[in-house]
Amino acid sequence: MSKITIANTRANIWRFRLISALRTTLACTIVGCTSLYSPEPLRQYLEFPAFSYVTTILLVSDATLGDTLRGCWHVLIATLQVMILSLLSLHVKGPQYFNNRVAALAVAVSSFMVALPESAHLMTKRIAFGQLVIVYVSTVIHGAQRGVLMHTIHVASSTALGAIASVLAMLFPYPRLAYYEVTFVYLQIKLDMT
Repeated sequence: MSKITIANTRANIWRFRLISALRTTLACTIVGCTSLYSPEPLRQYLEFPAFSYVTTILLVSDATLGDTLRGCWHVLIATLQVMILSLLSLHVKGPQYFNNRVAALAVAVSSFMVALPESAHLMTKRIAFGQLVIVYVSTVIHGAQRGVLMHTIHVASSTALGAIASVLAMLFPYPRLAYYEVTFVYLQIKLDMT
């Protein structure tokens, strides 16, 4: 068995970071190609590709497939929270009456409602905060041009694109094979024991 050295450990950590960067690049490429080259009926729902990139980076960076699938669960919970809160506030006030002050108040109240439960994961809260801001800013900009539901659907579909791209990037078999994962974990355990 080979001797574990600091140089080997540094090389393995560097390799792990490089693989993570390649996975993130692949996921962002999937988001970009889908946002630009998908059919028009799909593209009309993907109005916020920047948030798709943010979701992708949050889910893929330094993650395994299990972490990414758990992140997709957090995306689903955050999207449900945002859909409920934003649909209620948009229905009560009406999108045509949203201005800067009303949107700021709605973001503050909705953010408080998202942050209130202690059991919610930090990733869920991060994604929900971003979605809330985008929904209300989009409502201020576009107002009554769209219905109450369309603002939240566009944000939810852009977030879903980021989550799907993250899972697809993690399922791509190269460069991180199971052998390298097990070897890296084994080296980490050996170092912790010494």
